[in-house]
Amino acid sequence: MILKRDLLNFFKFTYWIAILMISYIVDFLIMANTLGNIIVGIDYLRFFGPGITLVAAYSASFILARKINIEKENKFDHYLLSLPIKRFDFILGRAIAGAIQGLIYSFPLLIINFILIQVQNLYEIILIIIFIFIFSLSMTCLAMIIATTFRGARNFSLARSIVYLWLLFGSTIFYPINLISKYFESTTIILLNINPMSFAVNIFRGILFKSGVNIFDIIGLGIFMVSIIFFGIYSYERSVNKG
Repeated sequence: MILKRDLLNFFKFTYWIAILMISYIVDFLIMANTLGNIIVGIDYLRFFGPGITLVAAYSASFILARKINIEKENKFDHYLLSLPIKRFDFILGRAIAGAIQGLIYSFPLLIINFILIQVQNLYEIILIIIFIFIFSLSMTCLAMIIATTFRGARNFSLARSIVYLWLLFGSTIFYPINLISKYFESTTIILLNINPMSFAVNIFRGILFKSGVNIFDIIGLGIFMVSIIFFGIYSYERSVNKG
């Protein structure tokens, strides 16, 4: 019931969602063209595709988080929790709704990646879709932690921006690690490599380009996802109990 409600609310803004999807595609093409002229030696359009897809999935998670934050401010969550549904099912339903939204939001970019890389193997396509869904689920839980921890639109937006800067610009989404290592110290490279978004985009690129997936990235992303999903549900549960 909660899952259906959140998805119906999501699709109420079809035109707005479509505009945002188009804006991500335009950003992708512009940035790929601009940075592709600066970063030589790689096909930057193909390199950047997986990264911008994950960025879109990440951004979608905060659509639901913003709604949760507003509901808590207006005490509307008290009404939702009075409905005949178990509290855990309520929270899990919202998390899954956010994951589905992330998958839908990133789908146009995902299609572009499949076309650019010429992915034809059905197994690989299904594996990537499952990967994006699980990634979106973890990002939704991260967004839920921020939404239930920081009260007020200003505090929520500030915390979201800080996390956004860390995950996106502190990762290997925009720049190849072998290029960065020529200009930065080893400490910076370590910090870039242990960024959860770096784990995710490395795995995504490994599957798409058939270059293999590093076990370090799998372990790192697995630990992050399991931890953040657990703490996301716990944080929501705790905020509800506090009223």
